[in-house]
Amino acid sequence: MKCAIYKSAKNIVVEEREIPSVGSKDVLVKNLRAGICGSDVGIYLHGGEGYGLPADSQFGHEMIGRVAEKGCEVSDEVQIGDLVFVDPTKSTENGVAGSTAAGAFSEYALVKNAAMNVNLYHLEDTDLDKMAIIEPLCVGTKAAVKVVPKLDEKVVVLGAGTIGLCAAASLIARGLKKVVVVDRDQRRLEAAKHLGAATVNTVNVDLKEELIRLLGAFPGYFPLPDVDMYIEASGSSALLKQCFDFAREKTRYAVVSVLKEVSLNGMNFIATEPMIYGSRGYEPETIVEVIDHLQKNKTCIGEIVTKKYSIDDFPKDIEDAASGNQIK
Repeated sequence: MKCAIYKSAKNIVVEEREIPSVGSKDVLVKNLRAGICGSDVGIYLHGGEGYGLPADSQFGHEMIGRVAEKGCEVSDEVQIGDLVFVDPTKSTENGVAGSTAAGAFSEYALVKNAAMNVNLYHLEDTDLDKMAIIEPLCVGTKAAVKVVPKLDEKVVVLGAGTIGLCAAASLIARGLKKVVVVDRDQRRLEAAKHLGAATVNTVNVDLKEELIRLLGAFPGYFPLPDVDMYIEASGSSALLKQCFDFAREKTRYAVVSVLKEVSLNGMNFIATEPMIYGSRGYEPETIVEVIDHLQKNKTCIGEIVTKKYSIDDFPKDIEDAASGNQIK
C-alpha cells in the first residue's frame, strides 16, 4: 500500500509498505478520505517529536473508509463493505497518544479491537468530502457544548479556522440564533456567514463596540458586550486576554486552541465569577451528534473543504496545506 511517511521536519515521502495483518479482533479499513489537521501541519513544519511521532512513521488521524477485512472475533455489527468513521483515539493500542500515527495518510489503516460505536461508526451518507470533516467537527462540537448552551444564549467564537467554524456550526445546528465569529481573514468570515453566523473582522472595527452593536450591552458601570460564552479557537493569547476583560457576570470561556500564557485581571475575575474550561478531543456521544448533524444537513459545514489532494502528491500538497491558503 502507499503511505505518507514522516521522516523529519519538512521531509515527508510516499512509500510502499506492507498492508497490516488483521488479528482476530481487528478490522482493516481502506481509507477513502483523510483530513489534514493542524497537528499534521505542525508535524510537517516543526517535526513530529513534540507530537509523539517518531521518524519513519505513518501519520494522519482524520479518516473515513470502508471495511476491507475483519477478524473472526469481530462482532457481526461490523460487515465488510461498511462505510465507517474511524475514531483514531481508540483505533490503536496506544489510545490518544497513538492517534498521530493512526494511518489516515495510508491506503489502509488497521483498527485494533474493533467494535461499532466504540472506534468505528457506521455512515449512511456517501458524500465523502462532507463526511471527511467528522473528526474536526467533533473537536469543535465538544468545545462548544461541553457546558450545555441554552438556545437563547449569545456565543462568540474567536477564530474562523476549521475548529472555530466547526464550533459555530455545532451551535447553529443545535438551534442557537446568536452566534458571532471573530477573525481577521475575510474569506474565512464569509464561510462563517454562509453557516448562519454574524461576523466581526477586527481589521476593520473595534471588537468591543461591534459586539455591543450585534449582541447588546450588559448593564453596569461600564458598557460590556452581553455575551454568555466565548469559544477560543484562534490561538491568539492577546485576543483571549481582550475578551477576558469583557467578562460580565458568569461569562463562560471555552479554550480549544493551544495558547501561550494569558494574564487575567484578578479583581475583575473575582467580581464577575467567570468559568474557564479547556476542551480536548471528543466523546462517543459527540461523534453520534456530529454524524447526525452532517447526515441531516443541519448546516453547510461540509463546504469548508476548499481543496483536495492525491496521496501520490502528498509531500508537495502538505506544503500547500501548511501555507494557510486553504480552510480545510
